[in-house]
Amino acid sequence: MNPSETLAQLLDAGQAHLARADLAAALAAFAEAHAVAPTDPRTCFMYAQGLAAAGRVREALVVADAARAAHPADANLLRLAIELAQAAGDLKRAVKLSTQLEVLTPADPLAHVKTGRLWMLVANSAAAETAFQAALALDPQCGTALDGLADLWRLDGATEKAREVLLRRAAVPDAPDIMAATRFKAATIQPVVARDVAEMDAARAAFAATLKAGPEAPLADPWALGLGPNFFLGYQARDDRALQEAQAAYFRSSTPSLDFTAPHVGRKPGARLKVGIVSNFFSKHTVGYLTLGLAAGLDRTRFDLVLFRTPAAGQDSITPKFAAVAPIVDLPPDLARARTVIAEAGLDILHCPEIGMDHFTYFLAFARLATVQSMAWGHPITSGLPQIDMFLSVDAMEPPGAEAHYREKLVRLAGLTFSGERPAPPDVADTFIDKTRPSYVCAQSMFKAHPDFDATLAAILRQDSDGILYFMGHSPATIAILTARLENVCGRDIERVRFLPRMKGNAFLAMARAADVLLDIPQWSGGKTSLEALAMGTPIVHQPGAFMRGRHTLAFYRRMGVDAMIADSPEAYAHLAGRAVHDQAFRKEVRAAIADRSDLLFNDQASIREIEDVWSRAVGDAILQP
Repeated sequence: MNPSETLAQLLDAGQAHLARADLAAALAAFAEAHAVAPTDPRTCFMYAQGLAAAGRVREALVVADAARAAHPADANLLRLAIELAQAAGDLKRAVKLSTQLEVLTPADPLAHVKTGRLWMLVANSAAAETAFQAALALDPQCGTALDGLADLWRLDGATEKAREVLLRRAAVPDAPDIMAATRFKAATIQPVVARDVAEMDAARAAFAATLKAGPEAPLADPWALGLGPNFFLGYQARDDRALQEAQAAYFRSSTPSLDFTAPHVGRKPGARLKVGIVSNFFSKHTVGYLTLGLAAGLDRTRFDLVLFRTPAAGQDSITPKFAAVAPIVDLPPDLARARTVIAEAGLDILHCPEIGMDHFTYFLAFARLATVQSMAWGHPITSGLPQIDMFLSVDAMEPPGAEAHYREKLVRLAGLTFSGERPAPPDVADTFIDKTRPSYVCAQSMFKAHPDFDATLAAILRQDSDGILYFMGHSPATIAILTARLENVCGRDIERVRFLPRMKGNAFLAMARAADVLLDIPQWSGGKTSLEALAMGTPIVHQPGAFMRGRHTLAFYRRMGVDAMIADSPEAYAHLAGRAVHDQAFRKEVRAAIADRSDLLFNDQASIREIEDVWSRAVGDAILQP
């Protein structure tokens, strides 16, 4: 048999193994084929795809690179390399390769769309817009380009421009579910940074009316249509339970297949309870920080653990730490197949560190995939979903009567629910804060800045004529909106408002350490932001909000036994901010107390034991139910 016939037989055998879902056998066939023809485009393509499916993305990239070196004009190999680089978390490389694809296939609008999406992932809005517009110049009705432009402007806070593009997209003839989903997006879009409370009220009313009207067409896969939870709704400081439940009812009506139940649910558990954690954030993300200690600290004599990673998840230096403590299963980008993968694991407990951020996790949580299903405060709002049994919260964060805010059973835990490492002091100096003037830093994402907080900020600037108020920037559109909004209450003091670039890691820690005081937002309190600032010894002014999401820092202060920076009114808040900067005795006392007690916020294994006991009791209670 000649080499060509051998190669064809090996590739056919690999594809046959894949059809039987035997990935190991398929990989063996593809590897043998690759040994026969190490630069053949079809062989390399299949082998690299198989390696990626097995989680060996870096090896897949090596195979794809060798093939591309031999066939530099092969657009399919370049597309594969782009996807592999993105899957490996190397977004810089993915962008570079995608721009090469634009040059190689200049008449293909989808090449520009891919580049635009990648520019969005690295937060380069201007480049993303250029790419999407290039696609639309080639095809003014390119649906994916219109979708990308709408998402870009929506996330950047250009709400009206995003709505206009969505309506333009909805006018393009397409499948009924695509047109219905696009009209739904246009009707329910929420402002990223609102101009005022009235704009929030109008957007909420439109959302409620759309949900009440019900779906205009069946939606086979709402995730594939770009739908999901209405993320920015939660930043409006209202009780969102009714809207969250209405949204769940809407999607259950549009997509009955979401109501899936795994066959094993309710069975008697084995000697060790099987736990699955579903997340898009096994990484440096705040949700990853709040989850790693649980994954690492879970008692393996009582529990077995598997991690389910949702599609398009980012990977970074923290991801191997998750992989070291539990197997990571990459879920396929298809809700039905993903549900099957999780169901086949036979879980007793399914835990979602957040529901409301990652769209895939949200739609998976409609299903009953384990006997007990819980969520935590990675996104601190009720899911509104009937299949989520428990919301694991922190008693010190919750206001009286908080049970009414949740569709789930509220579990008030004594601990902070996580066991995170204390961040090490940064090895760099801050280059953003003006050290010659008092610094008041609102270090959270800018879309958390609620209009009701504006007057407090204006009061801080009025009482300190030399102080500088800093925000973390978001986008030109949102900075313009917030600046105009603050100018209405600050007047000429707006000249002392600065916007910092978004920053992470050592750069953020150095900035937090350099600040005189951090300003917590009552409507949405800092989580990891506050933990990092307190680890740096920087005081945070905190006024507890009406909902748990506005009370995280309160729990941290209570844990430390430090209450000097907790205000009970906007007036007291502004006064405390000034004292923390200018009252040297008070400043020294508060900083000393934080430095002395902040270790209590970290490495809290008791919180993990508490969650274990809650899960164990819940499984036992569920099994005993008739």
